Amino acid sequence: MTPASPSSSLAAKFLIGVSVLGLLYLGREVLVPMTLAGTLAFVLAPFVRRFRRLGLGQTAAAISALLLAGCFMAIVGAALLGQLSAMSRELPAYESNLQEKLGTLRKLTVDQLEEAHGRAGRMMGSLKASPSQTAGSAGSVGSPGGVDPEEPFPRQATTSSEPPDRGEDALRRLAAAVWGPAATVGIVILVLIFSLLEQDVLRDRLIRLLGGSDIRAATSAVNDAGQRLSRYFISQFTVNFGVAVVIGVLLAALGMPHAVIWAVLAGVLRFIPYVGFPAAALGACAVAAGVSPEWHLAWSTALVFLAVELVVAHVLEPRLYGHATGLSPLSVVVAAIFWSALWGPVGLLLSTPLTLCLVVAGRHVPALAFLDILLGDTPALSLAQRFYQRSLSGDAVEILADARAFLKRKSLATYCDKVVLPALNLGRDDLVRNLITQQQRSAAQRVILHVLGELTRLPHAPKRRWTRSVLFGGDLGLQLRQDRLTIEAGSPGQSAAGAGSALMCISMDDREAHLSAELLVRILRGDQLGALHVTVQELASVPAALDLSAVQAVLVVAAATDGAVEGDAQALNEMLARMPQARVISMFSANRTSVDQIAPDRPHDTAFSFEEAIALLKRADLQGVPAADAEASGQS
Repeated sequence: MTPASPSSSLAAKFLIGVSVLGLLYLGREVLVPMTLAGTLAFVLAPFVRRFRRLGLGQTAAAISALLLAGCFMAIVGAALLGQLSAMSRELPAYESNLQEKLGTLRKLTVDQLEEAHGRAGRMMGSLKASPSQTAGSAGSVGSPGGVDPEEPFPRQATTSSEPPDRGEDALRRLAAAVWGPAATVGIVILVLIFSLLEQDVLRDRLIRLLGGSDIRAATSAVNDAGQRLSRYFISQFTVNFGVAVVIGVLLAALGMPHAVIWAVLAGVLRFIPYVGFPAAALGACAVAAGVSPEWHLAWSTALVFLAVELVVAHVLEPRLYGHATGLSPLSVVVAAIFWSALWGPVGLLLSTPLTLCLVVAGRHVPALAFLDILLGDTPALSLAQRFYQRSLSGDAVEILADARAFLKRKSLATYCDKVVLPALNLGRDDLVRNLITQQQRSAAQRVILHVLGELTRLPHAPKRRWTRSVLFGGDLGLQLRQDRLTIEAGSPGQSAAGAGSALMCISMDDREAHLSAELLVRILRGDQLGALHVTVQELASVPAALDLSAVQAVLVVAAATDGAVEGDAQALNEMLARMPQARVISMFSANRTSVDQIAPDRPHDTAFSFEEAIALLKRADLQGVPAADAEASGQS
């Protein structure tokens, strides 16, 4: 059997997606109340579990949770209904103030727009009208009696012959209007009751349906979804309850009558994203405008709602919610638009829980992993991948922003281990497969040199812009070293710092080794540890008369490949023999195992990262000795 081509697989996935969307839309009359009941079951599930811990059975615990929720809603509804009844009796007294303010608003907005529209229309008409058309229109206006020639007879008032509505028709229309919402509420309550009564059975069936033989994976997915939904609902209820209390207290302090109504409406409607809270604020401001003949109460009410929403949305919610949902901010907005278009107001209310379930499915079902990438808050690219992608694009700004954010929490050595070297490995792999163009390679070299120069820039070192002529076919590590030596030669303070080096970094014959050694030197300089960088080919240029016996530590940075040159190993061991007291550390890349080129009779340690190498160095008590002349002589 031949495997399906990528195009046919993509077409099949597209057809499946379209079919699912069609079923969701066509079956919304049934799916909406069932989904709403399932969401309420998630909300009440913690209470059911709490009653179960008290010793009640599943049925008794479910009934107790339902009764608790019903009592809470009855108390809130009774209090709200009493306040609404009292406010309805007072509304006629507010009518004159409200009409006066509406008239003022109309004069400032609608009337001004209508006047501007009329002027623009007259201006456009005068520009389009010809002299003959103007004369003809003047003649028609001046016709005797002012009768329109198109309509010579006046219109007669018509009377409807239909009989007035009877009481039975009014009752029938009322029943038809009430039946739909009442049926939906009944279905929700019925499904909710049975969902709570058979909570354990439904969970087992869902695990069997999703997991099949892999019960562990299905259990992880169900538990993940339940925990995220529970945290989301608890956090949202806590925040909205606090919003209701704060708004109620502030409105009562302003002298707003029936502040409890607007506090409850603000807390309840805030469960509806984007439109619920503004609707409550608009209603409160309208009533405040009718209560007082002045505008100060209305503006104060609007300011209260705006201030509370800004503090909650931008200060409290990010800290309380955190990663409880695992949704990106953009996905929340897109989900609200999508589900409201698909299922209306209920879809808007359920948009976040439904999208959260989709993200959980994407994290646990490999075929739906794209949902987690599109909707989740997990970064689509790692820092190393972002470093590599931005360097190919020539974008150093974002790399530096990511690096500075990383360095607030971790060290530069960790950043080089976790980000820089893995990014360079990605580039090396693509370069071996000839997937990188010369233009991309040149852009990446400029960005890498600029970023590493900024992150490891020595004190008082000027910024440098790398040109194409410098980078073309160059060695990044040696170019960084040359830049550092140039800066130190022109800065007496830097030369003095380098002259006190007690560390020597020897890089083998490899560009990655050169770059790693130079990064290590700069990291050590940042930690106030003087170090010099010499390549293995430059060891022969070190004067034999130079006394290196006082060098306390030597770091040998291995090559990226195992193709070691015998002469390099011999030169390395001859140099190490001139430093018998030096502590030797052999540093390898974390993703390779290479033959150690240090002689077996020379004791040494091994490090597989910058962090390990620096940790080994800091264990020794290093004192500065004048060894930096070797670097200058090797460079010459």
